[in-house]
Amino acid sequence: MKNILKIASLLAAAVVLFSCEEKIDADATLRIVSDKDVIQANGQDAATLRVMYGNKDVTAESKINDDSHAEVVLNGGKFTASEVGEYKFYADYGALTTYDKKDPDCFFVIKAIDVAVPEAVEDPQPQNKSFVHRTLLTQYTGTDCPNCPRMIKLIRDILAEGLIPNKAVHVAVHSYSAGDPAYISAPKAQAYPYLTLDHVQGFNAANGLATLKELVGKHSEGSAKAGISVSPKYYEEEGILVVKVAVKAAVDGLFNVGAWLLEDEIEGLQSDNSGLADESYSIHENCVRIADSKYSGTWFGHLLGDLKAGQVAEKTFVMNVKPDWKVENLHLAVFTSYGEVDGFRTVYTTCNAIDAPIDAPTPFEYEK
Repeated sequence: MKNILKIASLLAAAVVLFSCEEKIDADATLRIVSDKDVIQANGQDAATLRVMYGNKDVTAESKINDDSHAEVVLNGGKFTASEVGEYKFYADYGALTTYDKKDPDCFFVIKAIDVAVPEAVEDPQPQNKSFVHRTLLTQYTGTDCPNCPRMIKLIRDILAEGLIPNKAVHVAVHSYSAGDPAYISAPKAQAYPYLTLDHVQGFNAANGLATLKELVGKHSEGSAKAGISVSPKYYEEEGILVVKVAVKAAVDGLFNVGAWLLEDEIEGLQSDNSGLADESYSIHENCVRIADSKYSGTWFGHLLGDLKAGQVAEKTFVMNVKPDWKVENLHLAVFTSYGEVDGFRTVYTTCNAIDAPIDAPTPFEYEK
């Protein structure tokens, strides 16, 4: 959910604040919360909105407004919609407000769609907090990139050794040039080919296979800080994929979540100056079609907020599937990120990832 909750942390009596947040004190933040971020546009499915000031519910003393600055009158805090669209809100509480005209992310957004939202996957082990841990490998590449086969070769090598999918989830971002049949405009890299682990550790093909294997092992060691479950529903007639994601914290902390739609077996002639590429290099796997994780200028995922160990937060993603994408080749990379305060900023690291089908639920994966 595009939750307008921003991060406040106490460091030597200083408060770290982001642009949508009023500077109150070290313990209190004004925000809107809701039990749903996506509803069905049938006039009946409702999201219950509340205004929170720290841990205090101040809904009764607050005013909720839409993005035209008109007050929204809610019946018992419940918002319904009869038309498909995005509905944006901000809150006023006394002299405090969550609105910031300089920050488009300051709105709390509820999306209304014309299809039903699936229920989250039932947790098979509610008391368990020991999750299988995989690192997210983000490959920046392109069919017109003549050096990219060097990185493709390394990805294939660790795939052959079982590091993918046992310890890593691989995604390929074809953002090098617009002529690529798998082209996506963002995210981009400063140089190609390039690879990141968990969105933080950079890797160049010249570093070699041994280094890549070492990094994958390092980033996937130990239990994950959170587990992920995925409940997808594809509506063929509407061309809409609705994905309910649940993140279950294994430790206390701040979490974000993102979901990227991938397509396999995209054909595109691969440029090559390495002498490595044969015909198989022109069949591209795990190509990112939709990258839904950008929030406040980063790709670490949409803010879920502070969670206690064992607590579960949900986020619903709505993806429009283009007619020329092969549905049978689509799957999802879903990841969660963990934020830690470093000085006067919060530093995120993706802390777990899963590869999930779009035609079946994926429950939390616990360590055996």
